[in-house]
Amino acid sequence: MMFLATAPSNTTLSNGNPMPDLKDYMTTEEAAAKMTVNLEYLRQMIRKKKMPAVKIGRDWLVFKNDVETYVKKTKTLAKNDPRRSIKAK
Repeated sequence: MMFLATAPSNTTLSNGNPMPDLKDYMTTEEAAAKMTVNLEYLRQMIRKKKMPAVKIGRDWLVFKNDVETYVKKTKTLAKNDPRRSIKAK
């Protein structure tokens, strides 16, 4: 399990972008559990740009609001319903 700490506000990533506020994100493991999907399926969604994510070092983080939106959109759908996939932003 990975533990995330809040970074100082002036921290930047190696690509020059500012470090995101980590309390607004969750790990892929946490997101997959909340979305009730397999971890590999979530990673596939991220690779196909169907779920926005940010890479910090070796880890991918998913925005909590995107996970909540997915859960709300899919809560009435069957587990294998093809509409469970979200559209890319």
